[in-house]
Amino acid sequence: MATKSTPSMGPSFFNFLKEGLLLPARNRRLFLAVYAVVIASTALLLLGGDLAVQPLADEIHLDAKALNSTDPGSPEFAKLVQEIQDDTRELLLVGAGFLLLAVVVSSAVRIVLLFAAVSTYSDEEQPAATSLGALLGKAKAQLKGPLLTLAFVYVLEIVCTVLLAFVGALLGVLMVMLKQYFAVLLLASILIVGAATVFLVYFSFLCSFSIVVAVAEPGCHGAAALGRAWRLAKGKRRQVVLYVAVTGALAAVLSPVHTLARTCAGDDSVALGLLLGFVYAVLMALVQLFAVCAMTAFYYERKENSDNQLGATGYAKLSSTEEATA
Repeated sequence: MATKSTPSMGPSFFNFLKEGLLLPARNRRLFLAVYAVVIASTALLLLGGDLAVQPLADEIHLDAKALNSTDPGSPEFAKLVQEIQDDTRELLLVGAGFLLLAVVVSSAVRIVLLFAAVSTYSDEEQPAATSLGALLGKAKAQLKGPLLTLAFVYVLEIVCTVLLAFVGALLGVLMVMLKQYFAVLLLASILIVGAATVFLVYFSFLCSFSIVVAVAEPGCHGAAALGRAWRLAKGKRRQVVLYVAVTGALAAVLSPVHTLARTCAGDDSVALGLLLGFVYAVLMALVQLFAVCAMTAFYYERKENSDNQLGATGYAKLSSTEEATA
């Protein structure tokens, strides 16, 4: 008769955060190089946004404020309207170009970070053997799956956002048209928006998690990677909430540094503003590095748990078969 093995104690609730924090220490040389890339890309995007996009938005805001105090029949009013239209058109063009650049750069950096984290976590015996050059070569050879997954989840996130925006607009129209049911519609809107926000945050996590799957499991990409991510995260919503809360809180805590940098730059303290902007880029790069490493640790923790469950199920079936044939 087969004996039952005592199940081993699983990792603690916070273990994946600790593993994500300690993961770069396994290959300091690699992660220092990758960290430098993250800092450079973050600083580039922040500088581009502050120099190319934000001035146009500020100009539109100032013109809109001036428009409120201008006589509609005066020539200045028509001039301000024309300036707002021109600036808005330019903002849309520049914003679209900057958004495209941000998506390309952030996606490339994200994939490199994931390959570094996955390579280091999966190669526990000789993690320091992987250099940045070797990592880039490996990433280039396995780039198809993560890229397809990135494109797939980007499309899904855009579709979900558009649908939720449409639902919100529809509720707004109904509230205007059916004023006698305003209180009921307002309550329904709050509940729907709250539920939609929770869904969007969780879905965004799954999309990011699916890219980890695509990097860690070559051949699993697109919808298959998203499905695999959903199965691995199933039943671990509290840990997902913890991850989102921790990474979101870290980003929120650092946000005033960027605001202060922009304020200093606008008050003719350009040097101080640039310094604070660089400090913000360095700190945000750390947050991004930790977020990727923690998600990678969460993946391997869930994968090990899933493999153990499959092994236990297979062992139980084998034992039952042996007992039946005995």
